[in-house]
Amino acid sequence: MQIEEVILTRADERGMNRLKKYLAEDFCWRTAIAIAGVLEKQLHPVALIVTGFYVNGAPETDGPPGAFFLYNALKVIGFDVKILTDVYGAPLFEGWVPSGDLREVPVLIPDEEKFNREIFSAYSPKLLCAVERCGRTRDGRYLNMRGEDISHFTSPIDTLFIDCPKECLAVGIGDGGNEIGMGNLKDAIAEELQIDPCVVPVNHLVVTTVSNWGAYGLIRGLEILTGHDLLPVPGQVTDWIAECVRRGAVDGISGDRSLKVDGFDLDQELSILKVLKECGPYN
Repeated sequence: MQIEEVILTRADERGMNRLKKYLAEDFCWRTAIAIAGVLEKQLHPVALIVTGFYVNGAPETDGPPGAFFLYNALKVIGFDVKILTDVYGAPLFEGWVPSGDLREVPVLIPDEEKFNREIFSAYSPKLLCAVERCGRTRDGRYLNMRGEDISHFTSPIDTLFIDCPKECLAVGIGDGGNEIGMGNLKDAIAEELQIDPCVVPVNHLVVTTVSNWGAYGLIRGLEILTGHDLLPVPGQVTDWIAECVRRGAVDGISGDRSLKVDGFDLDQELSILKVLKECGPYN
């Protein structure tokens, strides 16, 4: 079984599998190769991971876990990694990552161009990766899975991807059509899913049933390419998600503070890890 089959076609509840025909067969594997390629050009390049999706006054349990374990994986293979999130997502990472690796971005950014210049000047990133982060629509709004406008609660971090320098690789991981990176398939998403999609593009898009799973799939790809043991073990994932919930994170489907991710219980999350570990490279 290949990585893409695990992260996209298993337990597909929201029809994301309909987008598979618009993607390369090995889209996640290709993304891992591109990320590994960044390391060949520079020693300890900076990677910025953005995550955090607003749900009724709280962050959701999908996104931050995948971002956290991707953060760990990228550090192991040689990246200097920072996490950018908002006031809702930042508390989930406090104490788990060094304070110097965590940047809280305000919900209101009056001058997006100035913000971009400051971020790119401060970090000179060679990799930008979004894990379940809402991106703007054609008219500049941020919409949740129900089509509700959450612009007043969503920091425009996606502006970094809009102005991403050519020398920086941009990656997006999403599962609903409204996340950063879905601009690559905006017309297909509008037709297949009948929603107003995010229009922010990336160099490589990982479409998945649950964004955490997409991050795990990418980690597995990097694991195969580098020979490092990178995937988290089940106990680590269980503990991290449980701590996220304790700190206020909610299931994105029900809005409840429960040990679920996009409506799936933790057994499903852990089974994805198990099956991914058995996936091999494309020949």
